Amino acid sequence: MNERTEAAHVDLLDAIVEALHLPLPSIADADERLYYRLLERRALAVRIVIESNRAVSRDPRLAADAIRAQTAEQPVTYALYEVEKDGGDW
Repeated sequence: MNERTEAAHVDLLDAIVEALHLPLPSIADADERLYYRLLERRALAVRIVIESNRAVSRDPRLAADAIRAQTAEQPVTYALYEVEKDGGDW
């Protein structure tokens, strides 16, 4: 594998991690449901892109771009978890 191909595969892995690494939701039930739904939708989108890419083009750059486009279309809409500090250091 040459450096260009290796960089493209690293970029694809970065896109997958970015798509699936979601901030934790607040402890509210509704936010937790939204978190899990978003994670499921993004995981499905990643799977579809990877399977399609493998069957059609096998170009990791195209797959990375497609995953990033899907991720941008599915933003985080739930309230985020906030650590309550009681005056002490963590």
